[in-house]
Amino acid sequence: MKLFSKPGRLWVLAIILWCPLATFSQEKNKLFTANIPAGTLAGSIQYLSRLTGTVFTYNPEELAHVKVAARNVTQQSVRQILHVILEGSGFTYIHNSNGYIIHATKGTVAAEKSAAAIPVLFRGKVIDEKGRALEFASVLLKETGAQQTTDYNGIFVFRIPDGSVSSHISISYVGKQTIETVLTPDIYLRQPTFQLKELSLTLEGIHVNAIQKGTNSSSSIVFDREMIEQSQAFSLADIMNMLPGREVKVPDMLNVQSLTLRTAALNNAAMINSMGTAIIVDDIARSNDANMQAKSLSMFGNSTSTLRVSGKNSFDVPFQGQDLRDIPLNNVERIEVISGIPSAKYGNVTSGAVIIDRQAGATPFQARVGIIGYTTQYSLSKGIKLGEKLGAMNFSINHLRSNADPRSLLQSYNRTTLDLMWTERFSSKLKNTISLTYGYRNDNIKMDPEDTREQRLYSKSNSLILTDRISYNVGKKWLQDIRLSMGFTKARQESYSQFAMNGDPKPIGDKDTTGVYEGYYIPGTYMAVDHVLGRPSTANASLNLNGNIRWLGMDHQWSGGASMDYTANNGEGVIVDPNTPRFVNQRYQNQRPYSYEYLPATVNTGIYLQDHVELFPFGHKLTLDPGLRYDMQNGWGILQPRINTAYAISEKLTTTLSYGVSSKSPPMSYRYPAPSYFDLPVLDVYNEDPAKRIYLVYTEKVAHDNSYLKPMKAMQLEGGLKYTDRLFSGSLFAFYKMNRDGFNVSSSMRKFMLPAYDYVIEDGKLRYWPTGKSQLKVGLFDNVAANDISTDDMGLDLLLSTAKVPAIATSFSLSSFLYYSRYGSSLLKYSFKDASQLVTNGIWYGVFAPLNYQSWAMNSRLNTSTHIPKLGFIVNLTANFAIYKRQRNIGNSGQPLGYVDINSIYHDISELAADSPIRQALGLYDLSASDNSDPYYMSISMQVIKEIKKKIKFSVNAYNIFNILNKKYSDISKTVRELTQPVVLSGEISFKF
Repeated sequence: MKLFSKPGRLWVLAIILWCPLATFSQEKNKLFTANIPAGTLAGSIQYLSRLTGTVFTYNPEELAHVKVAARNVTQQSVRQILHVILEGSGFTYIHNSNGYIIHATKGTVAAEKSAAAIPVLFRGKVIDEKGRALEFASVLLKETGAQQTTDYNGIFVFRIPDGSVSSHISISYVGKQTIETVLTPDIYLRQPTFQLKELSLTLEGIHVNAIQKGTNSSSSIVFDREMIEQSQAFSLADIMNMLPGREVKVPDMLNVQSLTLRTAALNNAAMINSMGTAIIVDDIARSNDANMQAKSLSMFGNSTSTLRVSGKNSFDVPFQGQDLRDIPLNNVERIEVISGIPSAKYGNVTSGAVIIDRQAGATPFQARVGIIGYTTQYSLSKGIKLGEKLGAMNFSINHLRSNADPRSLLQSYNRTTLDLMWTERFSSKLKNTISLTYGYRNDNIKMDPEDTREQRLYSKSNSLILTDRISYNVGKKWLQDIRLSMGFTKARQESYSQFAMNGDPKPIGDKDTTGVYEGYYIPGTYMAVDHVLGRPSTANASLNLNGNIRWLGMDHQWSGGASMDYTANNGEGVIVDPNTPRFVNQRYQNQRPYSYEYLPATVNTGIYLQDHVELFPFGHKLTLDPGLRYDMQNGWGILQPRINTAYAISEKLTTTLSYGVSSKSPPMSYRYPAPSYFDLPVLDVYNEDPAKRIYLVYTEKVAHDNSYLKPMKAMQLEGGLKYTDRLFSGSLFAFYKMNRDGFNVSSSMRKFMLPAYDYVIEDGKLRYWPTGKSQLKVGLFDNVAANDISTDDMGLDLLLSTAKVPAIATSFSLSSFLYYSRYGSSLLKYSFKDASQLVTNGIWYGVFAPLNYQSWAMNSRLNTSTHIPKLGFIVNLTANFAIYKRQRNIGNSGQPLGYVDINSIYHDISELAADSPIRQALGLYDLSASDNSDPYYMSISMQVIKEIKKKIKFSVNAYNIFNILNKKYSDISKTVRELTQPVVLSGEISFKF
């Protein structure tokens, strides 16, 4: 695909699209009062332009190095104020009909003479409400991207590149309200103290909705601690349902919850989207690539190989993204969701990323209890300051239990998570953070005493995650800090299902080599068992460097590094007892034991370089964040250019444009499928007398080498507008995203020429012999992994919000999305309706058009939030609008194109008459069920939160408070599907000590 092979076009695209046309205004005979701040000459000219609306043309690089003092001018014209600003600077101006042109005075060397940016050291201190120093507070200098944590005395030190211009810092601490403030040049000479207040509903400025201020992408959505605490979330899935435009749903802990971003696609395309969404916790990716909890992919494909019972979905996710139910939100300070173009720092991601940050530090003891329906969650957390030399330790425990019906307790989900984090500062420059997480979960469906099939299913896992993050503050301009992150995960995953079989005796073959041999018969009544035991392990490491350099007359805030991830699974694998198979001779195939113990590990590596540059074309700020990443995945090298840009049209309005390429390596579930075993009977004679029966079977073992699988790739182009003022803010983003080479399975048609045998029963015994003839077997196939799924997504994301209206203490927000997706397979399908007619009509297999679909989805969410700080009280009202949702087939999707005869010759469908028996053997696809849509529906939910003395907090949620019930009847399946649930109440209480 050319878009991936010519990254040089990226830079051309950026240059073409970011040369905005200037508009000019004529000078008017107006007088102005100007309070010009100290700083650079460029900053003063920008101030004057904003104040008067006058257009100035100049070289921002020259003026950025000229320092000017603060000046106050009263009731003067634009020309007079400009003269005051330029006095003594070495610059003068020319006035024409279009405005003013500023240039260096002849005979001077103003640009060269003006001193280069003079760096200064800025020291600050962070304290709590009682005046105590806060150790391990996180401080971010936004202009350089440098990040530090405060020492034992709450002190932090930054090297400011230019002491004559203002800077922006953000200060955060676990359990405290984040501060974002501007540092002016006069503050640099002092050591200011910043006080962080404990999070409480009594504070002004509490965030009640997701905000768009991420640092890793132009369109990132951020949930801070304030928002997370109010959400009453039972898992990460509940927070993801609060993304703009999404429907706020009743937490569902009894079904898998995976995440898709910016797509309306369904089926395999949705699974691929979720697989390409990375979950990153404390700079370490939580990988699902070693998950192999499935039966034979070759025999069952990717849609039916996971274990399940009748009427229920599977609880295993080897072919999609992680199950978000397994991730609680204890001790989480910040969640950033990237659905646009991520920084080049992040690899192995095609759909987006969820970046979760946790912090260590002293915090009160906090206990929470949450209840919804038959689900209960308990959590405890505490942060302890161990002393100047021992740092701080944080621990948390979370336990959740959910039942489908407490009267029977047949289906349940249990989750227990223990977290321990220790942060220690070995010197003023070196900090180390070690984290240990233990996780247990169990999806369990018990046997119903009234079920004659005696079905049972469980899927459980135990995992241990160890991470270590080391940061060293170098303190040099060209290299500010070095960060090394390492993680190791070891888990045990077990999936089990059973089903009582009651039928006739069945012939079975169990050899794992190719050839003819005598099989045997198993009783028709037994307990069939499917059992998969995996032991996945992953290890990853990343090295990141950050610094500042001046090159080509520009200041560059650069970062670079390398990453490596190792994935393995050494479990017992697919455990098969040939005497108790769940499926026997399905398409003449049977399972064999398949151990994961000796499967080769997969190793992916990557390097990246990221830059940050600020320019001032036409007097307005242009921010460029270009990056380049190179990943080696499954033996394939992928070059991935990325860029995020933002141009400030005014102080309030910013336009953005972003472009990026990314890739995702194939997981082990596709990389190492079990072999196919075809068990073809050549003589099958059953008799109650064992001496008079024979099952002669030919087995062919087909091993699959999927080393050819390519990483799936994505390209995304995004443009947006952001508007912010004191009363209102909003954003609108449009995107086009193209995903190629998504993982799927393709049918591999097979035919076998088998030897014929005959038999005779003599003297009470059966004797058989080859006849010398042969018989043809067709209508057989297995599944082969392929780079097949393609998806094109496009759409709009809208987010609008108001400041709090003082008279009613209420703020409003509206979020919407409109998505269109075109997706499906690129490979022909091979199938047939009636295998018994194939040989009769000389057919090997039918050829059908690939299955392709298009989908639309439009949702909106309106939210009002009433916050009364004096009472510590919040009321949230949320209206969800499901406006449009539809999926339908495209063109001749799934229609028969022709067939291949037993001599491997292809015949087009046009050669066949309408009443041809071959047409009947192939069968026509019924597309009546391929155009599906949901009706418009809405629901309204309400949340009330009350805090008492900053120690006790109550929260109550009422989902679908007006009991608006919406249902859809399907003419195809003759079933009714509920689109909204009846009123559901949930509650949470938390205590701080």
